[in-house]
Amino acid sequence: MTHTDSQHTSAAHTEGDGVNYRGIVVFMAILVITTVVCELIVVGMFKFFDASHKTNDVARAPLSAPAGTLPPAPNLLLDEPANLLKFREREAQELTTYGWLDKSAGTVRLPIDRAKDLLLEHGLPVRGAETEVAKTDKTAVKKVEVKK
Repeated sequence: MTHTDSQHTSAAHTEGDGVNYRGIVVFMAILVITTVVCELIVVGMFKFFDASHKTNDVARAPLSAPAGTLPPAPNLLLDEPANLLKFREREAQELTTYGWLDKSAGTVRLPIDRAKDLLLEHGLPVRGAETEVAKTDKTAVKKVEVKK
């Protein structure tokens, strides 16, 4: 029979939680020290490479373009928002003003609203709608097509 009397139990041997806290602290200390040493090595390498780059920098060729000169086009866009703003302003100006597309040919640019009104007034050209003169004379058909 087992002994169940609480007075006779021994408190000398207790069971722990099984975690080695000293090992965790040692591991964390080694991890921090290793990280700091690695960072110092990387910083030292960057400083070394920067210094060696500055000392080994070759002189500019006498026939080369001056420093700061852009290469021939096309170039990279350095300020995309400003470029987009300029593009939109130019497009808005072309859509809302009159102008010449080809002055020698007599081709003009109309504002978009005026072009829409003219299209509604005159309609779109219909294919096959030829005049009686154009049906009989092939050169007249070419002249009618050119006039459109």
